[in-house]
Amino acid sequence: MNVVERAEQLTRERIAQRAGDYDVAGANPVESWRDLWREGLLAGTIPTGYGGLGLDMATYVAVIRAVARGCASTAMTVHMHSTVMRFIDALGTGAQKRRYFDEVVRDGKLFGSWGSEPAVSLSRTLLMETVIRQDSAGYVVDGVKHFCTMALGASYYMVWCALDGGTDMAKSLQLALVPANTPGITTDGKWDTLGMRATFSPSVTFTGVRVPGDGMLGDPGAAIRGGIIESFALGYAAVYLGIAESALAFAMDYAKKRVVRPENIAVAADPTVQRHVGELAAQLDAAGLVVADSAARWDAADVLERGPLANRAKYMTTEVGLHVTSKVIQIVGGRGAYKDYPAERAFRDLRTCTLMPPTVDRMLEAIGKSALGLDASMFNVS
Repeated sequence: MNVVERAEQLTRERIAQRAGDYDVAGANPVESWRDLWREGLLAGTIPTGYGGLGLDMATYVAVIRAVARGCASTAMTVHMHSTVMRFIDALGTGAQKRRYFDEVVRDGKLFGSWGSEPAVSLSRTLLMETVIRQDSAGYVVDGVKHFCTMALGASYYMVWCALDGGTDMAKSLQLALVPANTPGITTDGKWDTLGMRATFSPSVTFTGVRVPGDGMLGDPGAAIRGGIIESFALGYAAVYLGIAESALAFAMDYAKKRVVRPENIAVAADPTVQRHVGELAAQLDAAGLVVADSAARWDAADVLERGPLANRAKYMTTEVGLHVTSKVIQIVGGRGAYKDYPAERAFRDLRTCTLMPPTVDRMLEAIGKSALGLDASMFNVS
C-alpha cells in the first residue's frame, strides 16, 4: 500500500468519522493529527535524511486531497504545518532542521503559520505590521495576528513579522519560530465561523514575546524569494478539490439509495438529476487535471513559474468547488440542509476556506499577466 492509499484508508476509517464532532465543537482535530503522525504523514514534507517521507509535490497534493475528502479542517491544518516544514527545509540552519524535524518525527509536534493581520489585505500586498525588534537579550515580537490556525493546538508558530517595523518587505520580512507556551501570547479564543470550525483560528496578540536564540528563520526577505510561499495556494486547491469530491460522492450515494413515490424509483433515475451529476463530475474532473498538472510540474519549476501554477489550480478549484457544493444541496433537496448530512458541512467549509488569499480577482489578474508575459507574482511586496 503506497502513501496515498494509506492516507485514503486512514481518512475513510478514522478521520472522516470524527469530522462532524470536531466541527460542532469548533475544536482542533487532535486525534486525527495523532493518527496522521503515527502513519508518518506529519513528516510528509520533511526530507528522508531527517526521518521524513520527503514526498514530491504530486504525491503530497494527492495525500492532502485524500484527507480533505474526510475532514477539511484536518487537511488544512496539516497542509499549513507541512508548508512550515518546507520553509524550515529551505531557510533553516542545519541545527534548526535537526531540532525541529526531530520533534515532528519523534513526537508528532505541529507548526502553525500566522501571517494575516487585521489592517492588511494579503490579497493586495504582502505587508506586516507585527514588529520584531532586537534588544540586548535577543529578539522581541509585538503585534496582532488574525486567523491564527491551530491556536492552542500546535507546539510552534511561524510568525510573519516586519524587522524593526520596516515597510519594504523585500528587505524586512522576517519569519520567527515561536514556541506556543512563550509568555506574552494571548487570545480571547473566539472562533465562531460559518465553516472550517475545527481549524480553530482566533486572533492572537503578541506583547513583548521573546523569540528563542534559534527562532529566527532565514534572513530578512528570504521568505518570498524561495518559491515556498506559493505552495500554500497549491495545497489550498487540493483541499478545495477534496471537499467538493466528498460532497458529490455523498450526493450520488444518496440519489442511488433514496426512493421516491409514487414511482417507487431511486432519485438517480431522474434524467434531471443525471444531468446535474454529469455536469458536476465533468467539472471536478477538469479541476482535478489542473491540480494534478500543476503539482506534477512544481518540483522542476522555478520561482517565477510557481505563481501561475498555484494560481490556476486555486482559481479552478475555488470556482468549481463553490458550484459543486452548492449544487449538491439542490440535488439532495431539503435534507441537504440538515447538519446530519455531510453535504451541509462541505458547503460551509468550502465557502469559508476559499476566502483565503489570494482572492479570485487577484488570481485572475496574475493569470492574465502571465498570459501576457508580464510580472505575475502571486503577492505584491510593499
